[in-house]
Amino acid sequence: MNRLRELREARHLNQQRLAMEFNITQAAISKYELGLSEPDIHMLKKMADYFHVSIDYLTEFSDCPTQCFKSDLPIQELNLINKFRRMDYLQKEKTLAYMQGLLQE
Repeated sequence: MNRLRELREARHLNQQRLAMEFNITQAAISKYELGLSEPDIHMLKKMADYFHVSIDYLTEFSDCPTQCFKSDLPIQELNLINKFRRMDYLQKEKTLAYMQGLLQE
């Protein structure tokens, strides 16, 4: 589950800390990330809730972090929104500041 690793790293968590959040072992997290084992549906729900993403996104059935919706936004804008949602707080702040700088005339 590459997404699990991506989401964990985006929050600056190590495997041990994430394992503590779910009351499982660090070895279980490692096996999930390496594809040696798969979490059951109850664990998938906990993980999706914890990271505020859909189970489809977590299991890589979708590239949409949350429940996808039909939108009239161009795909580039939707991709930017999805990337922004995956950022941690500091990354979001830096991005917003950079955008403000670009928009100043």
